[in-house]
Amino acid sequence: MSETIRISKEVKRELIKIMGELQIERGEKVDFNDLIEFLLSLYRRKNPEILRSLVGSLPNLSVEELEEERMKEIEHEKEKYGI
Repeated sequence: MSETIRISKEVKRELIKIMGELQIERGEKVDFNDLIEFLLSLYRRKNPEILRSLVGSLPNLSVEELEEERMKEIEHEKEKYGI
């Protein structure tokens, strides 16, 4: 089932820009649903609870070290995707 959401023209323009970059990256057509799923996955990955669950499965790494590494990855993704 589809839903309608309202966004400003500026937000739509930015989303289309990101969508184009994602389409190039994936090498396939991307729609707004794909884009929103991608953005949600980025949001979910920065959840510190996920990092905390990894402690113990990775030897000699603290939560702080994992969080620091993840923040570096997020910054890299922001630069790469213009987010």
